[in-house]
Amino acid sequence: MQPLRIVSTGLALLSLLLLLLSLGSNHWLVYSTDRHEGLWKRCNSLMCSQYPAVPEFFDTTRAFLFLAMIAGGVSSLALLTSFLSSHLGPVPLTLVSAVGSFSAGLCAMIAMAVFTAEMAHFRTPVPSQPPTFSYGWSFGLGWASFPLFLLTGAVTMFIPKDPSS
Repeated sequence: MQPLRIVSTGLALLSLLLLLLSLGSNHWLVYSTDRHEGLWKRCNSLMCSQYPAVPEFFDTTRAFLFLAMIAGGVSSLALLTSFLSSHLGPVPLTLVSAVGSFSAGLCAMIAMAVFTAEMAHFRTPVPSQPPTFSYGWSFGLGWASFPLFLLTGAVTMFIPKDPSS
């Protein structure tokens, strides 16, 4: 077994897990009351409800996170498959995984940057008053997935080539 392949596979799966948890949870924004919001629902202490309408940047964030999820899934699948076969036709699976990881990292970064920049306008409506919300753990997981995908791509690039191919 090649240790870098194992490390890379673990990083790919961890990155994908963090992204999926971030995308599916409702703790992107936390308010001082018992209220929190995600990309899909708004919740209070008793129940959650779908948004009737969302700003366009929510759709942009969702779309880029879905692209990151797909690219991260391709990267993870390619790495897992690379334990059985080194190539997919003429293309090395480690190259497929590295490109997928870098693409997932880029898409996650765009999604998180758009959301962060747009929410900065709503954070303090009156400069002399405290912020109306804070970012929750889901938001943090989204940001954490971005460098982990880039690290996965970098580690994958250092996996030695299969000498039999």
